[in-house]
Amino acid sequence: MNSELIYNLRRTISAVGKYVAPYKCRLILSVLLGMASAAFNGLMLIGFQLIFSLVLKGQTRTLGERVKLPIFGELDLAELLGFSSDTPVGFVGVIIACSLIPVLIFIRGFLGYLSIYIQAWVASKVVSEIRNDTYRSIMRQSPAFFSSAKTGELMQTVIHMTAAVHQNAMLLIQTLAQRPLTIISILIVLFAQDWVFTTVSLLIFPACMWPIIRIGKRARASGQAELGESSGLMVVLQESFSGIRLVKSYARENHECDRFQKSNENMVRHMLKWNRQIELIGPMVESVASIGIAAGLVYAWHRGLEAENFFLLVMALTQIYPPLKELSKVQMLFQRAGIAAEKVFQLLEKVPDIRDAPDAVEIGRSRGSVSLQNVTFAYLENTGEKKQVPAVNKIDLQLEPGKFYAFVGPSGAGKSTLYSLILRFYDPDEGAILLDGQDIRKLTLTSLRDNIGVVSQDTFLFHTTILENIRYGRLDASRDEVIEAAKKAHAHEFIEQIGGGYDAMVGEAGCKLSGGQKQRLSIARAILRNAPVLLLDEATSALDTESEKIIQDAIHVLSEGKTVVAIAHRLSTILEADQIVVMDHGKILDRGTHAELLERNPLYQKLYHLQFEERSTSSLPESSSLDR
Repeated sequence: MNSELIYNLRRTISAVGKYVAPYKCRLILSVLLGMASAAFNGLMLIGFQLIFSLVLKGQTRTLGERVKLPIFGELDLAELLGFSSDTPVGFVGVIIACSLIPVLIFIRGFLGYLSIYIQAWVASKVVSEIRNDTYRSIMRQSPAFFSSAKTGELMQTVIHMTAAVHQNAMLLIQTLAQRPLTIISILIVLFAQDWVFTTVSLLIFPACMWPIIRIGKRARASGQAELGESSGLMVVLQESFSGIRLVKSYARENHECDRFQKSNENMVRHMLKWNRQIELIGPMVESVASIGIAAGLVYAWHRGLEAENFFLLVMALTQIYPPLKELSKVQMLFQRAGIAAEKVFQLLEKVPDIRDAPDAVEIGRSRGSVSLQNVTFAYLENTGEKKQVPAVNKIDLQLEPGKFYAFVGPSGAGKSTLYSLILRFYDPDEGAILLDGQDIRKLTLTSLRDNIGVVSQDTFLFHTTILENIRYGRLDASRDEVIEAAKKAHAHEFIEQIGGGYDAMVGEAGCKLSGGQKQRLSIARAILRNAPVLLLDEATSALDTESEKIIQDAIHVLSEGKTVVAIAHRLSTILEADQIVVMDHGKILDRGTHAELLERNPLYQKLYHLQFEERSTSSLPESSSLDR
């Protein structure tokens, strides 16, 4: 093994160790049972020798004839069993002796079964915990992580890579716990029976290592390539399913099928190459090892060994090579487990860039006072370096409890960045954001976000019932509380008209509902949450006039008594705001009421006249409703 493989192996064993620790007693028991099954091979061969000696001598055999067995030496069966020395073996004795063969094989198999079952139980528990922790580690990452990560690769790591660790680790435990002892127990019997024959047969053993070393390096490269293509296949699947509306709109079904087919063919090609290489080791080892058996046969002819003795020796040798063949794959099992484990533990060990401080405190329910003090923030380039031009620059702003604040400005002004900073999706490079006078970096993320409600223009619904989608705002809410929130959001009427009502499934990402209906469920979710701070990323920008009016009424109910921070795309929705903040190029240009800004701020005047002139001159009729 090379140094990289040894390092990854040690790292994997160390990382897996803490997961195995709670089940170490069961794991030790499984290893002991496996070792017992392996050691039983030697005892079984001695039993076979006894049975052969009794049966193959013919019908004249008596119990008084001494039997020479490996390790035990010569035995007098008549004396051991308490019979007369001239007692014939007879038909009944032959039947009893032969019936011991399936008994011996059953005992060995049952011990092996118990060992494998307990190992599988432990491995399943361990991989389940690893998978859960991997998922938790991913969920703890900040939005910056997800903006660069591929969802398909994350899914593949959580599901398939953890399964690969499970499967290969279990095979390794079985192989290392049983196979060496199996070989040793058989060799002890062989050397005790005829050390010369055994030595001659095993002289060729070192040559068996050649195919292992020769093929191992190429198999590792193929294994890595297969796992890489598997990740690519998951990416194609995830993207095509998530973007199915775009695929259909552009009639790109065949293109996506071609992408999938190409990735699938590459994965299958590497998988077959890896399987071909790893399975080629077995026949090569057996072929080389058979030379030893042939040499031993020549020796047996020269010595004139009796048939039952030679039969035992050949049987014992053939029992050696299957575990030897499995041991020959250990290096590649290490490699495959190491490759999968490396990807899994990279995610497990990844420290979120946004996380609770060691001394973070729970804030409880806040008053809703938000203060931005000299806040500057720049996003990362693809190189990992900060962009030279900040997304927001030296922002000072005090948001008083219970008031309505709106942020307006052209695209790229920094409105959405402030939205993300308040939620602490990112931390400012300079300055601080305070909630009720406390730096949000000193608060636990959960308690901070428990005080913030969100309604976004990009409404997301889970593929579950309407009831559960609304209840996502507060998981312990009763059905009556959910219905009350839906009524306040003007959603109750259309929900009652849907077959199944609150128990109806909304479909993937809410595909069974219209845009307006999804927005009302999103608002109902925020009403149920009842957080003191409400962030609105213009929820009506993509709706027609009638739906916009319904949503605005629902938002008005939602906003009562809360500190509202709205990103406005339609100025008509924020005319009554207590303060409108005009932004451009990451800076605050002006702030004031609608009347004040319309009188003195050129950018606000431009935005206002563009929107309202377009509305007044547009002759295109708007659709009456998106609800369906």
